[in-house]
Amino acid sequence: MADVDGSVRDLSAIDPSVEKQTGLSPESIYEGVDRYEDYRRLLDDRRIHVILIGAPDHWHAGMLIDALKAGKDVYVEKPITLTIDEGKQIRKVIKTTGGIVQVGSWQRSDHRFRTAVEMVHAGRIGQLRRIEVALGSNAVGGPFATTTAPNNLNWDRWLGQAPLVPYTKERCHYTFRWWFDYAGGKMTDHGAHHLDIAQWAIGTDPIEVIPEATIPQVNNGYNVPTAFRVLFRYPNDVEMLVTDTGRNGILFEGSEGRIFVNRGSLSGVPVDDLVELPLHREAFGLY
Repeated sequence: MADVDGSVRDLSAIDPSVEKQTGLSPESIYEGVDRYEDYRRLLDDRRIHVILIGAPDHWHAGMLIDALKAGKDVYVEKPITLTIDEGKQIRKVIKTTGGIVQVGSWQRSDHRFRTAVEMVHAGRIGQLRRIEVALGSNAVGGPFATTTAPNNLNWDRWLGQAPLVPYTKERCHYTFRWWFDYAGGKMTDHGAHHLDIAQWAIGTDPIEVIPEATIPQVNNGYNVPTAFRVLFRYPNDVEMLVTDTGRNGILFEGSEGRIFVNRGSLSGVPVDDLVELPLHREAFGLY
């Protein structure tokens, strides 16, 4: 295990619910596990074949590329990159090394999302016309005070290739999501999951993207949009609207019905009809 935060390495930051859910203490779970501050030391270990990357988004590409070049296969949390150029670099390295990379888009393994997409493909809502994706709003905050980084945190290593700035508590750990230097707010957080499912259903890439957003102007404060609305247009006359408002989830609209899906529910008249008209076995071909 590698982490620039010593409180993670010494297990003091482990969620207490882990022990409650597993019946095992963090010490027993990590017994015999080597722990490093610099992930590159972990890559030097020839006993390790697969690397799992769960670092802040701005570190994904660099760690992934280093792991591939070290001969490791990789499971990386979404989003796979912070920028489009990073994605192009990763593609080149994969071709060169032959390494295997899987991205943590785990919603594809949830039966609700899979069933929704299978129903769209099977024509259960008729011709797909429109998709609405609601992500929820980004956090608002700042300006924040700068201070000295805690002794347990290597702030320079945490920043990595991001701009060098004084330590601000609100820049790291969970709230890194609200800074463009490290992430993209809801769009690259929850949006990476929901847009993946929507694209899975549509089956093609957009030909036009029309974004609208309100960007906060706060010194040393969260700078991802306080409001956003993005319209995607596709060659098959399908439109997808992604917003920060509405009930979190994905609404598929077709010529003959609608389906709503999120992590807690799958609903709509076509879903109710599955009781009497279940999907044919041939429809279960997504994976």
